[in-house]
Amino acid sequence: METLKDWLTQPEGLATRLRGLRAQAGMSGKDLADANSWAQSKVSRIESGAQKATAEDIEAWVRACGADAGTVQELLGKLSEARVWHATFKSRMSRGLAGVQETYSDLARTASLIRHFETTFVPGPLQVPEYAHAILAGMKSLHDTIGDDVDAAVGERMLRAQMLYDPGKRWEFLITEPVLRWLLSPPAVMRAQLDRLQTVIGLERVRFGIIPMGAELTMAPQNTVEVYTGAETVAVAETFIGETWFRDDEALAYDRALDRMWGDAAEGDAARELIARAVRALPESAAGHLGPI
Repeated sequence: METLKDWLTQPEGLATRLRGLRAQAGMSGKDLADANSWAQSKVSRIESGAQKATAEDIEAWVRACGADAGTVQELLGKLSEARVWHATFKSRMSRGLAGVQETYSDLARTASLIRHFETTFVPGPLQVPEYAHAILAGMKSLHDTIGDDVDAAVGERMLRAQMLYDPGKRWEFLITEPVLRWLLSPPAVMRAQLDRLQTVIGLERVRFGIIPMGAELTMAPQNTVEVYTGAETVAVAETFIGETWFRDDEALAYDRALDRMWGDAAEGDAARELIARAVRALPESAAGHLGPI
């Protein structure tokens, strides 16, 4: 399952059930729209999965179709499922790594605020190509993906990085200090990557912070998450085996968690010094490098 639209339009998905309910009632899309004083395009968008129905939409839809209260509860349950759903990397990567990267680019393209929190990797839009290649090649090896499209995936990630300069977007990148220290690529590549992070600090519309080791924290950094805020707020939490997508109240909870963690972050010159320390700690050669996980 790759997108919310896929989830909504699967055989027993919310959009599919709503369309079937209308057809069973012998109503056209226009009939249903007129009954609820909606634009006919709203019915089409909901049935195609292009728009997620709200609880109020579902109640009005069921009432217009003459169905019972049990149907309302069933469909509201499906709405709850649509707010939080899990996608395994096996299914996500069936179209290759580049397809996964395109999904994130689509989210960023429609968002006005993009927030990244990372405990392991440098956030994708801040990666240099060589670092991105090491990380994505390791992911391909771990998940045994079909096809050899690492280069295409790196290219898509670099295209997304160009959105950093879009005046209509704001970006926040919060990382933990170990991200600066994990040697997931050869030292020379990591040195270039850390130099790249120095150039990000102070960019207009970009906020960059590091949660330092040894600092007393107000909240435990528990997992990687990205939050995209546009017409709706979407949070994507990632694990070894897949992603969990959150919308509505669940996504906003992640947003609040990020707000709290920013209170522990080093920014500006303090962040620059943490990066400089990591550069000084880099080994001169790749001896002992185990490669990306």
